[in-house]
Amino acid sequence: MSAPRDLDGLLNTFLQEGPLELPDPSYDQVRDRMDHTRQRAFIGPWRTPDMNRYLKTGLAAAAVVLIAVVGYNLLPGSPAPGGEPSATPELTATVEPSPSPPASAAPLTESFTSAVHGISVSYPEGWIARAATEPWTDCLYCPHVFSAPQIDVLHVPPDFDDLFLRIASQPIGESAPEDWVAAQMASDERCTTTEPIIVDGATGLSGGDTCLVAVVTTAGRGYHIDLYVWPDDLDLVAQYDRAWFEEVLATVQLHPEDAIDSGASPSP
Repeated sequence: MSAPRDLDGLLNTFLQEGPLELPDPSYDQVRDRMDHTRQRAFIGPWRTPDMNRYLKTGLAAAAVVLIAVVGYNLLPGSPAPGGEPSATPELTATVEPSPSPPASAAPLTESFTSAVHGISVSYPEGWIARAATEPWTDCLYCPHVFSAPQIDVLHVPPDFDDLFLRIASQPIGESAPEDWVAAQMASDERCTTTEPIIVDGATGLSGGDTCLVAVVTTAGRGYHIDLYVWPDDLDLVAQYDRAWFEEVLATVQLHPEDAIDSGASPSP
């Protein structure tokens, strides 16, 4: 029974070193040998660890197909084994809540007339008007002091010192209007820059940036008007800004002839 074994060896050597195809006579001989020899179910080299290149190629192709099928089944929306296609979860957009609109400054619905300083101005409803009880004479810094009796103060009740409007006036005497205005602007440390302004026909200077101060003169009298907003309260700063201060100044009416410059008490 050595002939089949020798034939196996010859075929193995031939497939590994020889041409890829058997010549027709050799193929016929092997075919004839297989038909007459029934000792094995299959012949030779295909049962050895060294498979021929055709079998290796076929196994590789089968592996690729298997990987493709498994990968397809794992994709979102691909059919589940033996069932309908799995549902793909839909992405739901997250809607961010819209921020609340910032509060707006109170409208100017009320009117105040100073019995001491000869000026009228509008202010918001709910604010308190605290009238001056003394004339502003030689006190340079009185317009900057909340509790000074020489100034009119418009503020939120009861004694809200984070937001208020101050008003004062005095005769400028022998001073030139521009000198008086410059001295008043220099007394306010907040005003590092200035710009020209006109209030009810009176000319003067206004503070730049966040310095909400207006100083003007007319008919020999000087007026000092300023809005104080606590700088650390960002909500107040956003509401009561330069635009709101200019709205207040637009309501101002100056009547210097009605001002009191002596120690006489203002008329009720």
